[in-house]
Amino acid sequence: MQTPAIVLLGLAAGALLAAQGPIFVRSAGYLGGPIQAATLAFAVGLCALLSLCFLSGGGLPKAEGMARMPSWLWAGGLIGTTMVLLTLYAVPRVGVATFIAAVVCGQLLAAMAYDHLGAFGLELRRLDLWDVAGAALLLAGLAMMTSGNRG
Repeated sequence: MQTPAIVLLGLAAGALLAAQGPIFVRSAGYLGGPIQAATLAFAVGLCALLSLCFLSGGGLPKAEGMARMPSWLWAGGLIGTTMVLLTLYAVPRVGVATFIAAVVCGQLLAAMAYDHLGAFGLELRRLDLWDVAGAALLLAGLAMMTSGNRG
């Protein structure tokens, strides 16, 4: 897949992530609260992933692989859970746009550090002035969005 197509898919993924907050918040109203909404979201996701495991012919995750992998790799699931719960807390308080702007800035800053350091076994990708300038502009945008009266 070519880079422009991947970037377009990333934009589409961002649009879907922005929709998650309002969907989760509305679900919480029907289901009894944020934890209940998160539970349903993960249950639906688990069903979808199990279906894909079998439809793809890959089967379930390999138990021997799970037993051998470093314990810190289990944090991925906890990060997802934390993100859903934080979304449920934050979106009604600061709005979708401000929350997503903060998330995107946090993701970008961490991603830049991960690339620059080759963290988690990734290929090393050194930062340059354009990377830093782009991040600075995003941070400036976040500051602008959070400094006004959005009440």
